[in-house]
Amino acid sequence: MSSENRIILLLARGRLSALVQEQSLTLLATPLDWDLILERTIEQEVYPLFYGNLRTLGFPGVPAQARTQLHNLSKINALRNTLLTEELVRVLTRLGDAGIPTIPLKGVALAESLHGDTAARVCSDIDILVPRRSVREAFTSLLGAGFEAYDEKVELSDIDFLLNSNIEYSFVRRSEGMTFLIELHWDIAWRWRKNHVVIDDLWAEAQRKSYWAAEGYALRPEWELLYLAVHASRHQWQGIKWLVDIHEICASSRIDWEKLREKAKRLGLQQMLMLTLTASHALFETPIPAGFSLSILPQWLRLFPAPPGPTDVWKNNFFPARLFKRPSEKLGYLARVAFLPTLNELRLISLPSFLGFLYYPLRPLRLGCKWSGAFLRGGLGKLGLSTSN
Repeated sequence: MSSENRIILLLARGRLSALVQEQSLTLLATPLDWDLILERTIEQEVYPLFYGNLRTLGFPGVPAQARTQLHNLSKINALRNTLLTEELVRVLTRLGDAGIPTIPLKGVALAESLHGDTAARVCSDIDILVPRRSVREAFTSLLGAGFEAYDEKVELSDIDFLLNSNIEYSFVRRSEGMTFLIELHWDIAWRWRKNHVVIDDLWAEAQRKSYWAAEGYALRPEWELLYLAVHASRHQWQGIKWLVDIHEICASSRIDWEKLREKAKRLGLQQMLMLTLTASHALFETPIPAGFSLSILPQWLRLFPAPPGPTDVWKNNFFPARLFKRPSEKLGYLARVAFLPTLNELRLISLPSFLGFLYYPLRPLRLGCKWSGAFLRGGLGKLGLSTSN
């Protein structure tokens, strides 16, 4: 690994140990390509922690131009996160007044929890989790607070269909030149076999917590780690920002590892957890108890600084099947992707309720047309041809 990538991994974390400080100072005393370092810390969205640790070390060997750019980026991020914090408080208050339990996920709440500083993470939106039974009320509350659909509008009459076919929905609010994006979640893993069991277990252990001037709920440490592992897996472990979160919560000594082991195994999340912990250890030497990591990462898992592999609809839709251990589980996931109808089928054709079963064969027909078109475009593109005409 190059010195530039190594210094990024050493400094893109929370408080530095004496050993990491020593290793960092040794690297900073050598010639480094600071243009490349800046490019990658921005691309990986870890520049606030990187800059903060450089400041702690006294900026040894850091060119003035690089120091100024990191300072300016961090100030802009701090301002944006201050506004996101105010918006999160507004949303929590609104939903709390409506009697809707709400858990902030990731974002400024996680930055405050892990680092004691909302500016320590790069955040672009607000993710919140509500119980499935409260989604309809949450829709009504957010629409009444000035939010609107970010993409395609969903009617209240379609919410039951949405609940069974997705795990989130996006809202947006525009105010005084600012745009606030809200991701409303009611589940954490798309098309997962034990979805209801998983989310019921999560809510059963959620704890009340104050978030600045608002009240909400928080994940237990074991559930926070499981959720972050699910999220990192969803992004195929691309982006060290997600693995920094994993490293920090593991290093916090708040995890009951035996409870985590039992929960991950019972809920079918063990493979995903072990892959994520192994990836975090590979990059950050994350402290992990015995039995929680793999001896070697699979060849298909690409970690920083390796670039992500080529993406296409096939890879994106079938990748999660790798996260199941047994062939029957893999086939079950693929069957749910292929046959479980979504709002896309509902919008394609409106069927009376007594013909609703026809949406199940309609989905593979629609996906076949969509994916064959994407495959054809990709194949022609590799041949240097175009389908735009």
